[in-house]
Amino acid sequence: MYEWQNEYKKPVKFATLRKYIELYSESDLLAKLSKVGLKLGAEVLFYVMLLYALLSDKSVPLRNKLIIMAALGYFILPTDLIADFIPVLGFSDDAAFLSYAIASVSSAITPEVKKRAKEKIEEMFDIDMSSSDPSATKNIGKQPGA
Repeated sequence: MYEWQNEYKKPVKFATLRKYIELYSESDLLAKLSKVGLKLGAEVLFYVMLLYALLSDKSVPLRNKLIIMAALGYFILPTDLIADFIPVLGFSDDAAFLSYAIASVSSAITPEVKKRAKEKIEEMFDIDMSSSDPSATKNIGKQPGA
């Protein structure tokens, strides 16, 4: 059985990730993003798109792609640890798993991957991502004047 280490240096078993890997599908991810993408906030949305962009990168090892698929599968799941419909807290558990995945694959995140992620956000949400800093889009999903 494969094991990976999380940030606390504890092994993460493949069996733990497997149930979330099985939930991942590109069409389900894009459908969820079209429904909730603008409610996520810029950082979480950017993390999702970074991971999505990394899945198509041939230089990313299978081990890392499995971690990415598990994180995105967990994101797709509507009834996870903290239900997504709960205001403010709904995506906090998703953000934690996405952060873990980003940390696990950070060495594969190149400027080209960031560019593809930003382009996908622009394409899906008609948002200008010309700034190199995703925090520059921190108002994504917020009502004007909020």
